[in-house]
Order: sequence, then structure tokens, then C-alpha cells
Amino acid sequence: MPDGQRRAAALALRPGVTLVFLAVKNLLAMRRLLLLLLFLLLTACGMERPAPPAPVPAPTLPALSAILAAPSPGPVRTFGYLLIDTDGATLVEGLSLTPDGALAPLAAEGLWLGAPPPLPDEPPLDEAGAVRYGIVSASGILDGPGRFGPAGRYAYQLAEPRITPLGLREVTIALLLENSGLYEGQAVRLRGDLLARGDSAVLVERLGPGGVPEASARQIKLDGPVRDDAALAALQRSPGNGVRFGPVEITGLWRGGRLYPLSVRAVGP
Repeated sequence: MPDGQRRAAALALRPGVTLVFLAVKNLLAMRRLLLLLLFLLLTACGMERPAPPAPVPAPTLPALSAILAAPSPGPVRTFGYLLIDTDGATLVEGLSLTPDGALAPLAAEGLWLGAPPPLPDEPPLDEAGAVRYGIVSASGILDGPGRFGPAGRYAYQLAEPRITPLGLREVTIALLLENSGLYEGQAVRLRGDLLARGDSAVLVERLGPGGVPEASARQIKLDGPVRDDAALAALQRSPGNGVRFGPVEITGLWRGGRLYPLSVRAVGP
């Protein structure tokens, strides 16, 4: 073919080649765009914020003091210390524990149970002389007002009582906070430094001079006041503001992220 004809044929083919080239280029660009969109979509999914933790439910098991403050005869459920002695069985909210092992109810109010209820072998109750005691959950029929128990001492009794010993778990403040859900509704005992004033109190890992919490110390709030005047009297007192502080051992019920105190005992540092 003469050179002129070859040049003419090449010129005739050039527009077609250009169109094919542009089509391929556009396909590659679309592929890159799709990959970019897919990457952004996956990144967005991976960057979604986790759902906030569910709030801790409010305690549904009323304290014995709340029941006795506004008694309503009928079915009830509560918790407290079961006391069994030669007279029979009683449910009280708090106990005062002394270093020599003696104990006494913190308040005159309580629920008379009558004859000691049947209990499982485990967990066993503690003993202090002729008295057996332990933290339990209790349900039954609130009956009263009247005169129940020895010398008609109690205004209310718990008829048809069903008692479940809760046992007792020795923990630390850190362990309790890190496993709050695990210990929900359980009886625990732990040590720390108490800061108490009026109806409010917190238990702190460490206090510095003058009863000031150390910056890194963790703390838990008590779900109720410290009613043991003897235990509070054994602690130091800040001048001017009436704050009591010092090392203690607290036994109580962990519920709703707070500790409901049932007994407080001052201990050495």
C-alpha cells in the first residue's frame, strides 16, 4: 500500500482508538470511586460509637427501716440481719459489732419471726456466744401492729417467713467497682477510710492528712447513713465541720452501685 494510503487509514482509525481509551479510563475511574465509597462506608461503620452502658437499675428490695417507717400489712420482701437466740428469731436492719465479738441491734425496731426458721447448711451463720446471726433476704406476711416476741417487744412480726442466707464475700473497693454487676444484691465486707457527716458517707481507699482523700483514691458512696454512734465516736473528727473520718470495716448489701451499710466497725490503720 502506498505511504499516503497508510497515513489516511491510520488517521481514520485514530478516533475509534481514542474512544476506546476514554471508555477504559472512565471504567477505571468508576472502579476507584466505588472502592473509595466502599472504604468510607466500612470506616463509618467501624467508627460508630458504642452504645452507652445501661443505667444501673434502682434497688427494688426495700430496706427493713423503710418498711417499718411506713408499715403496710401484707406480703413484703426485705433484707437484714437474722438473729437467733434462746428466745427465738428476729430480723433487724443493723448490728453494732465490737472488737471482742459482742453484738447488739442498732435500733429497737425489728420483725419478730418466732421459732427459728429452717435454714440450709450453707452458707452457715456466724456465732457470738449464744447468738447466731447472718445477713439474709426475707419474705413473708407483715402482721401488726401488736405486741410480739419476748415481753411484747416488737410491734410487727413476719408471718410465714421465708429466709435465704446471703453469705458474705470479702472484697476491696477496687474489686467491687470493677465488678459492680457481679456483686449486685450480694452481701459484702470491705475495708477503707470512712468520711461521714450527717446522713451522707463515702468509703475511700486512702485518706491523706486531715481526712482529705488522696487524688488517685477510689471511693464508693454509702446508700444510707452510718447509724452506729459507737463506731463513729471511735473515729477522728475534723474541727469545725463535724466530719468523722478514719479506717473502718463495713458489712452491707451492694445494690444499685452503692453500699447499704448494715454494720460498721472502726479498725486500726
